[in-house]
Amino acid sequence: MADESNNLRETLARLHDQLRGAPNVSPETRTALQDLLAEIRGLLEPGTSHDASTVGGTSRAKQHESIVTRLGTAEREFEATHPTLAGIVGSIIDALGRMGI
Repeated sequence: MADESNNLRETLARLHDQLRGAPNVSPETRTALQDLLAEIRGLLEPGTSHDASTVGGTSRAKQHESIVTRLGTAEREFEATHPTLAGIVGSIIDALGRMGI
């Protein structure tokens, strides 16, 4: 799982770099993706459990589902206009799935 976490961190960094270089991304979309990146990084912190326990009144399973749903929406939005970003977002979704998130 450590290798998968490291690969995911690298992919998150690639997405962050691509976002900085993508001038046609709306400020709202950019902010939403940056917030998602922060949430995912929080999930990767040492000692963070990926089980279905409750955090702040929301189950982790629901939190994870929300993250994956929002990433899927971003991926679809980018397919035509920013295929590189769409591919990176898809890679993040796949990595989260392999990690059980």
